[in-house]
Amino acid sequence: MSNEHTSNWLEIDLSAVRHNTREVLRQTGVALMAVVKANAYGLGALPVSRAMLAGGATCLAVARGCEALELRRAGIQVPILVFGLPAEAELDALIAADVTLTLTGFEAAEMYAARGAVLGRQPRVHLKVDTGMGRFGVLADEALPLARCALEAGLDLEGIYTHFAMIDSDPRDPLNALQLERFRQALAALEAAAIRPLWVHTANSAAALGHPETHFNMVRAGSAMLGIRPFYYAPFPSYLKRVVAWKTRLVSCRELPAGWGVSYGQTYHTRADETIGVIAAGYADGFRRAGRNEVLVNGQRVQVVGRVCADNCMLRLPGPLPLGSEVVLLGQQGGQSIQIEDLAGRWNTAQSDVISAIAPRVERVYPT
Repeated sequence: MSNEHTSNWLEIDLSAVRHNTREVLRQTGVALMAVVKANAYGLGALPVSRAMLAGGATCLAVARGCEALELRRAGIQVPILVFGLPAEAELDALIAADVTLTLTGFEAAEMYAARGAVLGRQPRVHLKVDTGMGRFGVLADEALPLARCALEAGLDLEGIYTHFAMIDSDPRDPLNALQLERFRQALAALEAAAIRPLWVHTANSAAALGHPETHFNMVRAGSAMLGIRPFYYAPFPSYLKRVVAWKTRLVSCRELPAGWGVSYGQTYHTRADETIGVIAAGYADGFRRAGRNEVLVNGQRVQVVGRVCADNCMLRLPGPLPLGSEVVLLGQQGGQSIQIEDLAGRWNTAQSDVISAIAPRVERVYPT
């Protein structure tokens, strides 16, 4: 697709999102909570949520209360779980909008119950067990006391969950089994007390697609449906489709003489008479000044030379090209491809960080 209205854009294939959602469901055979936090990792929470729901997800999850309220205002009425502790100022709006809250501890239980009583509503909660992530939740031996506290306070204890720390990077790490065992201990304690939350979920994308013992009756996935490789240790699954491409345009193309310095710091000088192109993408767009950057032009890999600028970067081209020529930063062109995991390795960061950090000024386009 060629976007005539901008010089820097993301192409997001919602049909691929729907396909990937169906595949996650097919691979797991249990209910699917679709994670669309951080504006669906920068790809657009509303269109992506609709695509995931159309693909068969039955509920959504976000990181912050404001994200859930934005989806509610847009007409999304399915259950939405907020992972983090909401700001007190937004709590009433979340309870009134029937947003599901994470029960992170006893103080949260008291706060949710107090606001629910004022509003005449019964807040829905999922109890978070910290089995080894060290972020939110209570330890396994505190799960039963917290569950009892929640029920006595009048909360609707709808679910219980945990999150794996290592399962996407090392399937054999002993922490994976230890976390699962701790979670099972918490579940067993609740079961012995006849407390049976409706939804039990531990699996992120990597666990959902690689560890069936973690499935219980719901998995919690997001990155796999967005075409992000779910495992650091294995290739991209053949049954999933790539979702996003990042493209820009050539905005300058000049012949520079040998020895000419390029960009800030003059870290690159032309080795002979060279064709230097400029593209409309820089670190203010999320294209980072790190590693040895390459892009695709006319189906060929082309090196970025000199330091990446805020709004532009320079390329060493094999020869003159027309202004406006399409340049691929992420995606496929001809027989070549640059994928999210390639950029993550080049920039020494997480795959989800690559797309989450692409700036809002980069237009999101949804081809039909």
